[in-house]
Amino acid sequence: MNIGYVSDVVYPFVNGGAEKRIYEMAKRLAINDEVHIFGVKWWKGKSDIELGGIHVHGICKPLSLYAGERRSFREAARFAGSLGPIFKQDLDIIDCNQFPYLHCFPSRLFSQLKRIPLVITWHEFWGDDWYEYLGKLGFFGKLTERATLMIADEVIAVSMTTKELIAQFRKSVSLVPNGVDASVIDSIAPAEISVDALFVGRLIPEKNVELLVRAMPPSKTLCIVGEGPEKAKLVQLSKELGSNVRFRSELSYENLIGVMKAANSLVLPSSREGFGIVALEALACGTPVITSNVRKNAARELITHGENGFVVDLTEDQLRAALLEVDKERMQRAAKASAAFFDWDLLSAELRKLYESLT
Repeated sequence: MNIGYVSDVVYPFVNGGAEKRIYEMAKRLAINDEVHIFGVKWWKGKSDIELGGIHVHGICKPLSLYAGERRSFREAARFAGSLGPIFKQDLDIIDCNQFPYLHCFPSRLFSQLKRIPLVITWHEFWGDDWYEYLGKLGFFGKLTERATLMIADEVIAVSMTTKELIAQFRKSVSLVPNGVDASVIDSIAPAEISVDALFVGRLIPEKNVELLVRAMPPSKTLCIVGEGPEKAKLVQLSKELGSNVRFRSELSYENLIGVMKAANSLVLPSSREGFGIVALEALACGTPVITSNVRKNAARELITHGENGFVVDLTEDQLRAALLEVDKERMQRAAKASAAFFDWDLLSAELRKLYESLT
């Protein structure tokens, strides 16, 4: 089977949950199938490279993913308008990363001309959140999201939360969650320096990192790993509060896992999280996770309150109480056990069966 993935962000050149999923699935499928990824050329050198047995095609030069605090429309439009090379490939199925939507439409055209199925893998459903993100223009974001749902032959949701939200608008939605490679994580040693709380992710408003900084008990240490438009504000806030906060840019995977293993807890206070792969990785490290009790935060599906972490309301008081109560020594075994159900090898085999049923 010849499988094509379409995503503007490509792992490991851009490090996030959606692109990590494509890479982990693709490299396992590439053992028996021919797999292509069509994305923005985030790397130097040739446009077409091989990565872990995957044929990766850089179809256009990179632009900044963000314009201020919002995802760049210009970047999304350039990528969508550069998908011509995909028409040269002989594919049996095409799987689009949902975001940033526009590339799904030329991919639909390609699938119709080639008479092959179009799958769209859905990480987050926004709905009325578009109005908060774009104001009155949110109507067009909501319309685009709904139209993207309708053009797919099959939609794959990465969490039950996302599946339930999508199921309001289309009947056929499959569930294939994200995973983790426990053997790789087990082989990595903990970092030498530990912190009480760790945040890993893009520094954008919906991650609520400002709330986390304000909620930190004075006696506790926090490490924030990531970049984004809110970073300067968070650095200034930490100085004003006199908090014991350490900022790190994006780390290599090995270093990140080492920091996770050494941390007493991972905190993910997001208002919206399609899956929360960083939470799953923390659990596989034996590190408890504190996350938010919000309907669109799928990371809470991974947590049994009081056993492998805490699910709390988005208030300073509840976050602070959880940070003071978390007990890694007691929760470590439950954390690792809960991650054992999400194995990339098993999930990639499940995904391949789904592809076969569609072709």
